[in-house]
Amino acid sequence: MTFLKTTATHKARIIPLSNKNIIHLESINASDSIAFQKNYLMNEKPVIIKGMGKDWPAIRRWSATFFKNTYGHIKVPVCYYKTKQQERYRDQVKIPLKEYICLAEKNNHIDSNVELPYLGGWIYYEEFPELLDDIDMMLPCFPDNWLYKLPPSISIPPTNLIIGYKNVSSPLHTDSFFVNSVLTMIVGEKKARMVSPSHTFAVSNGQDLFNPEIAKQVLKQGADIFEGTISEGDAFYIPPGWWHNVINCGFTIAVQNLHVDTYRFPLFEQQIRGLVLPILTKIENLGREAREELFKAEKALPPPFISSDWRFY
Repeated sequence: MTFLKTTATHKARIIPLSNKNIIHLESINASDSIAFQKNYLMNEKPVIIKGMGKDWPAIRRWSATFFKNTYGHIKVPVCYYKTKQQERYRDQVKIPLKEYICLAEKNNHIDSNVELPYLGGWIYYEEFPELLDDIDMMLPCFPDNWLYKLPPSISIPPTNLIIGYKNVSSPLHTDSFFVNSVLTMIVGEKKARMVSPSHTFAVSNGQDLFNPEIAKQVLKQGADIFEGTISEGDAFYIPPGWWHNVINCGFTIAVQNLHVDTYRFPLFEQQIRGLVLPILTKIENLGREAREELFKAEKALPPPFISSDWRFY
């Protein structure tokens, strides 16, 4: 990746919203990796990284036409956030990518009361690893990614592809497992609103911070809302635990990369243990039940029959 010269961080600005305030997200140049690590990564503070993906081959190659022509026949998993908010990836409905993109391109002409599908996180590299050549998985702003050191049995996908369209958004949520998330825009723009982990008391999973009434309620409770626009070639750093709600300004293609550094891996380990240990406990309990049933069955069996007329052969 080619970097620009170091520039100063853009300071936060504040805009009024019904006698309250929404704070504009700061931004920093992608070339200033040391400042990013010191001021944002280590402090777990969100920021827009200007020019992070501007030199990626994906910026030149990826488009609606590219994906329709090259991968249009592939069935991809889509989300229905309003009706199936907690649906697991493997349970999501799959539709041909070409069909989805055509729907996305003409969504303005569809009944707004009908919930449309959203390609909110396709694990693309499992089927098409060649697409990894078009992006940078070793982001220079970030130190070594410990996700690559995990055993395959508990592997967490380090990257996924998001294709969206105007006014469709992911609901308010936090990312699992204490990961750093970096959303890089390839096509179009997204707008994000965020709430700090320290203001969790004011929000709940699935809310829409772009709804003025909900935003007012959150602000009224004393929480801050941060807002920023991520444009083509820019990246959005989402620290662990931050609530975020992202909406598409038009047709978009974006890549999300997940990262866990050395400093945060112990916290990541705790969350993984919280996921794995209950499963192991359940398996251990089932094993204990099985052994008890075998023991009872053996005690209930009659003693083996031994004939008095037997001999060695």
